[in-house]
Parts: sequence; structure tokens; C-alpha cells
Amino acid sequence: MTMISWQTLLKRDSNAVESQQRKRQHKLRADRVGTFEVLRAPGLFLALIAIFLTGCESSNAPKLGRWEGPPLLSDASVEAWSFRGEPARRIKSAHYVIYTTITNEDVLTQLPQVLEGALSQYRKLAPGVPVTLVPMECYIFDKRIEWEAFTKANTGADAAVYLQIRRGGYAVRDRFVSYYIGRTETSSVTAHEGFHQYVARHFVGRLPPFVEEGFACMFEGISWHGDALPRWNLAINQVRVQALRKAVEANRLWPLEKLVTMHAGEVVEENGEKVDAFYSQAWVFAKFLYEYENGRFRTQLQTWLTETANGTVFDPTKTHRRAGGPWNRQGVKPMLEHYLGLDFATIDRLYREYVRQVAFDEYSAQWRS
Repeated sequence: MTMISWQTLLKRDSNAVESQQRKRQHKLRADRVGTFEVLRAPGLFLALIAIFLTGCESSNAPKLGRWEGPPLLSDASVEAWSFRGEPARRIKSAHYVIYTTITNEDVLTQLPQVLEGALSQYRKLAPGVPVTLVPMECYIFDKRIEWEAFTKANTGADAAVYLQIRRGGYAVRDRFVSYYIGRTETSSVTAHEGFHQYVARHFVGRLPPFVEEGFACMFEGISWHGDALPRWNLAINQVRVQALRKAVEANRLWPLEKLVTMHAGEVVEENGEKVDAFYSQAWVFAKFLYEYENGRFRTQLQTWLTETANGTVFDPTKTHRRAGGPWNRQGVKPMLEHYLGLDFATIDRLYREYVRQVAFDEYSAQWRS
């Protein structure tokens, strides 16, 4: 199994983003809102370094994680729909209804496979959580102008925030909205926002936003088996690891004590490098919870997620047991200490060590696994 080629890797133009962000006058609400912005193509130099490192590694060198996905294609049907008076389509699968103006048949075939396949991966994080019987709604438009029109009509005052997203999508409660930006990138957005949608639908309680964002990032990297079946390796995210390494080298990492109290809306006014650092650190913290020392914390993580889903999560502030209300930043540190069985200073130390391990020791393995 090979990962998607380096040409698909993306990186944000930080100067342009900084200019855009200075214009923003709103912040994302801390409620069930997820945003994903695709990063632009990185310089050829970094990509060639990755390829060079991959080629120089021994074939016996350790690899990260493993690629997993559905063994068979998911059933899906297509019906007529319309958007603003124009013909469109509604795709139905076992757990999703996708409303789309996309006309490319290959893309239409791919979308339900990504969603159903991703759902099977989401469920591995908390295996005891029963899956919904009511299909989840997704809106994936062919053109940005259609996405903008839908956003203005359906998100009220928050539309001003979402319209700042230059390439990507967003999730509000248990519905996500995006538009087509290429087959690979659209699949990544779909899997990322799909996780926010999954949590919103299935969890009675709420995860700390930083933790939820990190797990959403873990599903962005998709490979394809036989060009039809999607595959995920939760250890791999070539885009985020590049941003992480860059942040480490430039000494731009957010302190963990600050990160665990943040949500994505609080970084929109920051420059592009700080935004990239936030998402890459969210990703590596989720990876830390899931993979550190061969899954040392995985059982505790599954307990944490399952109890959050059931509304029985440990939380001294008693604000994370119901998703509808505001969350309390003060509850995150004791929550981490409780589920990981360590004091926060130790968690912080192990996390900082792990960041360097992923950013340097495992860097080339991101391309050869």
C-alpha cells in the first residue's frame, strides 16, 4: 500500500492567510463547529527531500501503523435533487445522505465510499458507541459560489466566519458543508469534517475542542486500494507532520497547557504559521493518545471517548457531560490526568518528547509506510 503522491500535499501561503485573518471580525463559536482549510502545495524542495529520504531507507526499516479500510464497496443509490432551481443529486448510503451539485461520475462514486469507510474508522476509537440509525446529512457542492450561497442562507451571523475559509469546509452540529477542490483534497475534507459530524451525532457529552480537532486531523490522509476502496493509516499525515516539524524548528509551538484550553476559533486571528502549528499539534496530541509507546494510553482513551459519548465523562466542572452547553476550560487538565493516570506535568513532558520523535525520528517514515 502506498500513500498518495507528494504532489497532493498542501501548504498554506501564510502571508496571504495572515492578511485574510486580520480582516476577520468574528470568532468561531466554541459549540459543535469544525473547520478544515486545505493547505497549498509545498515547495518542491521539501517534497524531494521526502522522496530522497524514502529512497535511501532500507526496505527493512520500521514502518508506521497499518493501512485499513472496508473490504467491500458500500452500497449507494443516486436520486434527483435540485439546488437553486438547478438539477443536482442526492446520494444515499447506509449512514449518509449526500446532497451534491457535482456532476463528475467518478467523484460521485467516491464520496459514499469515503464517508462509509471513514465511519468504520471513527468507530474504532470508541467501539462501544452504537451507530446512528438516522442517516447523517452532508452538502458537497461543485462550485464555491454554490457553497457560499448555501452558507449565507443557513448559518446566520456565523456565515461571515465560514466565508473566510478559502479551500475546505465546515461542520455545524451534525451536518457538514464543503465544496469540490479536487478528488484527493475533497476526500480529506470529507473525512475530517465527517469526524466532527460523527461526534456531534453520537456523543451526548463533549470532547475538549482541541482533542476533537486532533482526531479529525487523523483521518485526513487517504490511500486507495484498487482505485475504489479507501484506506486509512492513523499514524500517517504528511501535511501535518511537515507543519509540525516547521513549528519545532522555528520555535513556534504552542505550550500544551495553553493548547488544551483552546478551540479553533481562537486561532483565526493568528498568522498562518501559528494556525498551522495549532492544527499540527492537535494532530500529534491525538496521535500521542492513540499510539504512544505502542498504544500505552489507547484503552484509557477508548474509555474516555465512550464515557463522553454516554454523558458520564469524568469532569469536576460538570460541563462536558452535555454537548449543548458551554464548555469549561478548567475541566480539561483534570480530565486528562484522570484518564491517563498521570499528573499534567508528566503528560506535558511525555508529549514534548513525542513531538520531537514524530517531527524528526519518524519523519521519513511518513512517506515509506
